[in-house]
Amino acid sequence: MFLPFCEMSWGLLVLFTYKAPNAQTIFGLRFFLGLFSSAFWPSVVALIFNWYTPAELAVRVACFTVCDVAGAMFLGALQAALYRDMNGVHGLAGWQWLFIISGAVTVGQGLLAFVTVPDSPANTRALYLTENEKRLARERMGNSGVNTSKRIPASVLKMKLRKLIVHPITYFYLFSFAFGAWAHRANSYFVLYLESIKDAAGNRVYDTYQVNILPLGGYALQIVTNVGLNWLSDWKRWRWQISVFSAAAHGICLAVLCGWPSDHKVILAFYFLTYGTNAGSPSLMAWMAEILRKEPEARSIIVAMTVTIVYIGHATIPLRAFRVADAPRYPVGFPLTTAFTVATILVQLGMLWWDRRHPEMAEYGYEPALSADVSSDGENPKLADAETVQAGTDAKAANTNFAKEL
Repeated sequence: MFLPFCEMSWGLLVLFTYKAPNAQTIFGLRFFLGLFSSAFWPSVVALIFNWYTPAELAVRVACFTVCDVAGAMFLGALQAALYRDMNGVHGLAGWQWLFIISGAVTVGQGLLAFVTVPDSPANTRALYLTENEKRLARERMGNSGVNTSKRIPASVLKMKLRKLIVHPITYFYLFSFAFGAWAHRANSYFVLYLESIKDAAGNRVYDTYQVNILPLGGYALQIVTNVGLNWLSDWKRWRWQISVFSAAAHGICLAVLCGWPSDHKVILAFYFLTYGTNAGSPSLMAWMAEILRKEPEARSIIVAMTVTIVYIGHATIPLRAFRVADAPRYPVGFPLTTAFTVATILVQLGMLWWDRRHPEMAEYGYEPALSADVSSDGENPKLADAETVQAGTDAKAANTNFAKEL
C-alpha cells in the first residue's frame, strides 16, 4: 500500500504543476513531490533484495536503474515532440503538456502498483502468485542463505539500528555510493554545454529540438553498459571489480573534461562516455546486500540513508561547484567530481579489505556468536526474532533446525 500511495501522490503533484501560477507554488509542489518520490527508490531496491538471490542481484538492480534512464529517454523525446507539435494547443504551452502527460502516466502506474507490488516472500499476498510459487520464493532465498523482511519486535529493530549505526560496513557503503553518485553529477550539465556551442558567426550550433534529442544517445549507452557489465558481475561474481572499474573509467573521462580540449567534438565524446561509466552502483549494491544477507532491515535502512545523503549532496554541491557563471567549463565542478571518483575507489578498496577480514558477517550477520546462545533444547530467542521464515515451517521449527545444524 505504501509504494502505490507514494507514487500516486507524486503523480498528482506532477500533473497539477501545469496549473502553477507562480514560482512559489512550484517550489511547494516540488517539496512534496520530493517527499513522496524519495521513498520509492530505496523501497523498490528493498523489494529486489527480498526476491532475488545474491547471484541475481546486480543485473536486476541494473534493470531497475536503467528503467529510470529509459524514462528519461522517453521524457526527452516527449519533451522535444511536445515543444514542436503541441505548443499552444488548447491554450497550453508545451511544457504544460509535459507535466500533464507525465503526471497522468505516473498516477496510472500507481494504481497498477496496488496489485503488482508483492511485498516480501515471508508475507506476500500477491494475487498473481500461487501458494507453490510463494513457497518456492521462500525456499530460493533460504537456500541462498538470505534472510528476507518480516515483522519483528520493536526491541529487535532497536538493537539492529544500534548495531547498524556503529558498524563499519554502513559507512563503507554509504560513502562509496555517495561519492560515486556525486561524481556522476557532472553529466547533468551536458544540455547546458550543448546550448553553449556556437559557430564562427556566434550562432547556436544546436537548436532546442536537437538539444533535447542529443542526450538520448548517452542514455542509450548507459542502458547497454549498465545491463551488460552487471550481467557480467552476476555471472562472475565480480562485485568490486565492476564497481571500481566503472569509477576508474569515469575518472578518466572527468580528467579529460578538466583539461577542456579545444575541439568541441572531443568534449562531446567524453561527455557521452560519462554516461557509459555509470554501471558501478548496481554491483556495489549487490555487494553490500551479499555482505548483509542476514540483515534485511539493515539493507533497507542503509540504502535509504544513502539516498538521503546523495540527495543532500545533489542539492548543495552544485551551488558552488556548478555555478551558472562557470558554465560550460566548470573549473570547480569537474576537478571536484574527479576527486569524488578517486574517493569512491579508495573507500571501495577499504570495504574490500574489511570484507575479506570479516567473512563471518555474510554468514551470521550482526550476531557472529549466535551458536553460543542456543540452549540445550534447541530454542534460541534471538534467532526466533532474526531468522527468515523457511518454507513450510514456523519460526520455532526453523530455529530448531538451525541449532541442530550447528
